[in-house]
Amino acid sequence: MKKLFITLFVIFLVASCKKESVVDLGEFKVTMTKTPTKVGDTAFFSFQGNPDFITFYSGERGRNYDYRNRIIAENSIPQLSFTSFGQGLSALFPNSISLMLSSDYKGDTTAINTATWRDISSRAVFSSGISGTASGTINLSDFRDRDSVYIGFRYKVGSSTSAVQPTWTIQSFSLNSTSLPDSTVHSLRAIGTTGWQTITLANSTNRWQVSSTQLRIAGGPINSSSNESWVITKVSLKSVNPDFGIPIKRIDERVNSFFYRFTRPGIYSLSFLAAGKRIDLDETVVQQFLVTIN
Repeated sequence: MKKLFITLFVIFLVASCKKESVVDLGEFKVTMTKTPTKVGDTAFFSFQGNPDFITFYSGERGRNYDYRNRIIAENSIPQLSFTSFGQGLSALFPNSISLMLSSDYKGDTTAINTATWRDISSRAVFSSGISGTASGTINLSDFRDRDSVYIGFRYKVGSSTSAVQPTWTIQSFSLNSTSLPDSTVHSLRAIGTTGWQTITLANSTNRWQVSSTQLRIAGGPINSSSNESWVITKVSLKSVNPDFGIPIKRIDERVNSFFYRFTRPGIYSLSFLAAGKRIDLDETVVQQFLVTIN
């Protein structure tokens, strides 16, 4: 009798789990109960059905349902910017720092001199002795046909009996990409989120130092040996960040309504993504509305 009771309990438990895992997404329905027409208006929605999750995409920049899985944009404008501070600058070392780019460098530090490097320093403004000098916006669109490129700063100075070697600090390094046609700006790289290689080809005493906020190389005193030191990072100029929606409902909640206010004029495709996520279920359904905000 005890074994029979245990068996019946297990059957009941399995049946209950199966019943719990049933989510009929066909029952899910969104009704717009109030349609916005101008900036500041609020859209109101009511829900039927009870999916496990509901996510809302407003159609605004960064919240477009069509771009929720996009990580590569064939049409984009990659742009680099940074600030620099040169100290101890001298006419004896007029080009002590250079902005370099390579599409065939493979990350092998022993092969840095065999790679093809393009000097793009002319696209940037470097410090003439003033802290926080802005480089300006450096357009890298002419390199985006490559899957990835390496961007680096090369420090190169000779030896002098009358002048100290310059010290350079790079801060606010930022690589952004503007995807088209949505004109969304994606933050791709910063100093603290980018892996950097440091390579010293001459005079290992003074080399680039990398922190979460800056790249810095200190120049040597008078009579220091010639120095060539690089700091390099790999970037994908086609990368973009996927768009994100607003979570409305989780599996442990019951939500019957939702509202949203638009702050800018435009034509927006509103999307509600409902999902059933269980052990034996992974389904989604989407309902969409088009609104014009004046």
